[in-house]
Amino acid sequence: MRQLSSWRTWAAIGVLLVLATVVQLITSRGPRGDDEVSLQPTERRVEAIASVMMIQSSEAFGVIEGITVGSATLTLDDGRAVNIVRDTPGEVNCADRTTPAACVLLADLLGDGVVWYALVNADGPAARTLALPTLVDMVDGGDTGVLENGWHVPLTNGVVRTCAGAPRSRTLRAFIDSYSETGITTVLDLDRDEVVEVICDG
Repeated sequence: MRQLSSWRTWAAIGVLLVLATVVQLITSRGPRGDDEVSLQPTERRVEAIASVMMIQSSEAFGVIEGITVGSATLTLDDGRAVNIVRDTPGEVNCADRTTPAACVLLADLLGDGVVWYALVNADGPAARTLALPTLVDMVDGGDTGVLENGWHVPLTNGVVRTCAGAPRSRTLRAFIDSYSETGITTVLDLDRDEVVEVICDG
């Protein structure tokens, strides 16, 4: 009788363990959409900036709903090679991926790994500046600018403020307050890896 009771007890425990394992597998995988939300960085910080000289990619490489499909290796103008793997959060807006320096990489790196990246059109094949969206805020004591698309970009000390026919704003903060609603072209220097000038669009 004891042997029968012991067998039933172990069988019941085994069934419970199997059920618990199945439930854990289902809940940990979750729907695809939940995974994508968790992969998205809360801040899109631009810490690495470089012209892209060559792109070697899988046939499927691209970005769907903010997440990379396929993979790519980018050779940069400073000699580095950056690997972008599947499921990396990112943006790809560069149309010409074969001409050297036609694309610019802006990325947040953790060691050699890419946390988030954007691959955008260069302003021209020989251009050493890149026009970015409107500057709407400053953080980190004025060292970092926040663009209207949410990117956090480094600011040089003494950003030039240009607005034809208007009096010069006394500070960058005053310039943002005056012109961010009508539009600002934010100029990034690709040699210094910093925003060096803001130009009012109005």
